[in-house]
Amino acid sequence: MRIIKMNKFFLLFIIAYSIFFSCENSLLPKQSGFLKMDFKDPKYKIFEDENSLIDFYYNSSFVDIEIKNPQIISLQYPEFNLSMDLFSDNMRERKDLDNNLTDFSLILDTHSIRSNGIIMREYENIDKKVYGKLFEITGDVASPIKFYLTDSVSNFISGSINLKFKSKYDSIYPLIQYVKNDILVLFQSINWN
Repeated sequence: MRIIKMNKFFLLFIIAYSIFFSCENSLLPKQSGFLKMDFKDPKYKIFEDENSLIDFYYNSSFVDIEIKNPQIISLQYPEFNLSMDLFSDNMRERKDLDNNLTDFSLILDTHSIRSNGIIMREYENIDKKVYGKLFEITGDVASPIKFYLTDSVSNFISGSINLKFKSKYDSIYPLIQYVKNDILVLFQSINWN
């Protein structure tokens, strides 16, 4: 009889001990976090160069401009470790527009293979004769945004955001949206030379 009482007491002690000390260090899955980025308010400044085919506004708070030649302009974001590269073409014939659009589509297709999807946005400014499309490529890709602008007659510009590091899309999403705003300012301010 005494052994049974002792076993009951021992069993109650083990249960109480387990309940009391098991609540101290509960194991929970690690919360996923996002990269914290502080963005300065953008200050836009006009880019004008007599050799360039285009003029536009750019974010002078973050951007350093490299003119590689009259057709290639690279907007470097050194704090973000990325670049926005612009390629311009002065078209002479209607087939040049078709060729530029075909080349753009081929490049977009190669990047979309690794993507989770593509979000397309159209742009049109009839007064300035500017038409274009912006493609946001979701997923872990090296070039999350591609775009083009044209007047459909003699000017064509294609551009892309190129990351210089590997990262997860959800971590850099705020950065992509910040730079996308700079692209939209470029769309609205572009002038053909």
